[in-house]
Amino acid sequence: MQQDLSLYGNELSLFSTFFSIGYFLGSVPSQVLISHVRPSIAIPTIEIVWSGVTIATSACQSAKTIYIVRLIMGILEASIFPTFSHIIGSWYMPQELGKRFSMFYMAQPLANMFSGYIQAGVYTSMNGLGGLAGWRWLFIIDGVVSLPVALYGYFALPDYPHTCRSLYLGPKELAIANVRMKLVGRKPSEKMTWRRFLKMWKSWRPYVFLTVYNLDLLTQYYSYFNLWLEYIGYSVQERNIIPTGGYATSLVSGYVLGSISDFIGMRWPGWIFATSCKFVGSTILAVWDVGFHTKMFGFMIGFVGLAGFPLMLTWASEAFQDDPFARGVLIGWGNTINMIFSFWWAVVVYPSKDAPFYPVGYKLISPMAGLELIGIGIFYYMIKREVSSKGLTFNEFGLAVDRDDILESGDHELVAESVSSVQKNNVISVNVVAEKREY
Repeated sequence: MQQDLSLYGNELSLFSTFFSIGYFLGSVPSQVLISHVRPSIAIPTIEIVWSGVTIATSACQSAKTIYIVRLIMGILEASIFPTFSHIIGSWYMPQELGKRFSMFYMAQPLANMFSGYIQAGVYTSMNGLGGLAGWRWLFIIDGVVSLPVALYGYFALPDYPHTCRSLYLGPKELAIANVRMKLVGRKPSEKMTWRRFLKMWKSWRPYVFLTVYNLDLLTQYYSYFNLWLEYIGYSVQERNIIPTGGYATSLVSGYVLGSISDFIGMRWPGWIFATSCKFVGSTILAVWDVGFHTKMFGFMIGFVGLAGFPLMLTWASEAFQDDPFARGVLIGWGNTINMIFSFWWAVVVYPSKDAPFYPVGYKLISPMAGLELIGIGIFYYMIKREVSSKGLTFNEFGLAVDRDDILESGDHELVAESVSSVQKNNVISVNVVAEKREY
């Protein structure tokens, strides 16, 4: 692609910048849209449009055209990650949530892993086929494959437990899902209003969470691994295949750390471990003048750092479970702020002329990873402080709830009662059942 479109300046970095601008422009409108339109309708529709734009990218003949395409793609993608994160956080219990968030987020390195093999295969077998360069075929294939997935989304996405109209979840399953969330103390999702929006910013939550959220994203440096491989002489196919080892590492570490966090009921130990890996790896690369194997270790251990992000999302979903509006919006705002950084981050911190050494980049990332470790401690302290100041208590799942909302262990019988009522009457009001308990 670089040779085909004569991309010899900062064009590759600007592709990311224009995508970030689009993501920024689409973040707030998309959050409003998703709070008023069912995700099972909005997300698949957006994905269909995205598929068309991706296919159209294969016809671009200049960097300026791709700038426009990347801008549109950013707008379309702005709603996807926050919406799926909110949906996952609305269905699962504490002993399940860490694994689910890890599986969701680790789909990204899994996709990158397989895309490396696909890119290598397409470049080898299809480059020049029909007069099209290999990178153009990649965009065509990507868009075509995404279309059936988008159509499947109209059927597969379940929305939220209290709004679900899924064909594959009956009244019995929905009753169980709603009572499960009541047992945990997690409030159902709410529509975006100015009153709720302004109220959110009067709390400590957005300021601390958004800080550690963006520190975690900005200290991820794995995407520059390929440039070092190119510099030391690896072929195109090798540069597509070798990083898949790193993505496999992040996939395994993500699932393992997520599973451990579910088992021990704490998210912060795994997050600290993953962030420490980024700190160690970026410190090695900041020194740079080390041997081949040490440098390879520095890049590879950075992939383990990806496992911290889903643990942060899990912890936030539980810590903010009393405020469904914040749960749904803060991730979107985190991405919005990250995109503001992305406008200039890659160009200033990782300029093309400095590849693959990046004398500023790695030396900046290392102390920022250290700041993230401090931020995790502050996040932990503020949660404990809030529990004390609001007079909250912990339920049997270890989550903070109002004392009036706590459910005793015997109230697990509500699930059985719900199922029984559904089987008998084929209808149930979960709210009515839940109010039948005695204090």
